[in-house]
Amino acid sequence: MDVIWTTVVIYMGAMLAVSAYARKYVRTSADFLLAGRRLGLGLVVGTLAATHYGGGFHPGRS
Repeated sequence: MDVIWTTVVIYMGAMLAVSAYARKYVRTSADFLLAGRRLGLGLVVGTLAATHYGGGFHPGRS
């Protein structure tokens, strides 16, 4: 059980460190939501594909 809690604490610390670093570059909500409009085509397509398949989209259901 200690391994699980140690992993969770390390993960949370890493996420806090990344957010503190990224805070310097995100000035507005548009920067956050649109990544400053600097994403390449491949990354946009990959993100949309992951959203499509990971979001449980099924053409037969609405």
